[in-house]
This record gives sequence, C-alpha cells and structure tokens, in this order.
Amino acid sequence: MTNQNLKKINSDLNFVYSDNGSISVIFQDNNLLMGVVGEFNVNLKELEKMTNSNIYFRGNSILIKGNQEKNETVKNAIQFLADQFINNGSIEKKDVISSINKFMIEEKKNKSNRNIEYIIKTPKKSVIPRSERQKNYVRALKESEIIISTGPAGTGKTFLAVAVA
Repeated sequence: MTNQNLKKINSDLNFVYSDNGSISVIFQDNNLLMGVVGEFNVNLKELEKMTNSNIYFRGNSILIKGNQEKNETVKNAIQFLADQFINNGSIEKKDVISSINKFMIEEKKNKSNRNIEYIIKTPKKSVIPRSERQKNYVRALKESEIIISTGPAGTGKTFLAVAVA
C-alpha cells in the first residue's frame, strides 16, 4: 500500500471508541462506504457471521459491538476491506474472508518495501498471496526458471503462476 493510499484511508475513516467497548467506524466517502458494506450489506453480514460479533450499519457509520478482541478484529477487517476497495475498485467474498485472516492483517501492518515485491499487478487487478506458503511460491516463481509444485486442488498454484507470468 502506498503512502498516498494510506493517507486516503486515514482521511476517509474515523474510529471512535466508546466507554462500553464498542467501536464506531465513520466513513467520509460514501463510495468507499458502499464498497466496504457491499450490496444488501452482504460484506457486513459475512463479517458478523465469521467473528460472532454484532455489527450495525446506519447512515455513514458502522457500529461494532462485542468483546474488545473481536471488535479490534472487525475494525482491522474493515480497514483491510477499505484498502482493497481503494486499490482494486471492488471487494469479493474472498477478500472478506481474507480480512479476518491473521496472516493478511499482519502483512498489512508490516508495511516494509520488501513486501511490495509479492504483489502481482495484472491488467485488471492486483493479486496478493494469501498465505505464507503462497508468498514463498511467488518468490520462487520470480527467482527460478523451473518450479515443480504439488498440492491439493484450489490452492492457487496455476493462478499464481499465470499471474506472475
């Protein structure tokens, strides 16, 4: 994530912590809000189901109620989704699932320049490795001429190889 995108997210999102432990996320940009919430609030409903927390959406704010650990997880997920929407222009279901994934949150917090090398730019959107093993696979694809990869179906072997190519 570039510094310009980070500044845009910081200016578009405000977080308000209340005494009862709930967090309010206030959006300044309605297009970003619509992208994060999703059609018919589908992204928020999915986050609510995955984290077992209560998420309320009204106007330009999202209220998160639950225990503090879950609230922080949902807050980080909303920040991740906002970043995805700014970078890609859309949010898919896999992005919502990845937003809760601890690895993706840690990667987002660790904003060193060496992590940018793992982002694969394609003409339509950016491809980001979703796990440590995918990250190692992308590194191997970039460094070596021949790679032999085995594993279960649906783990991204062919997708990542084509994206890197």
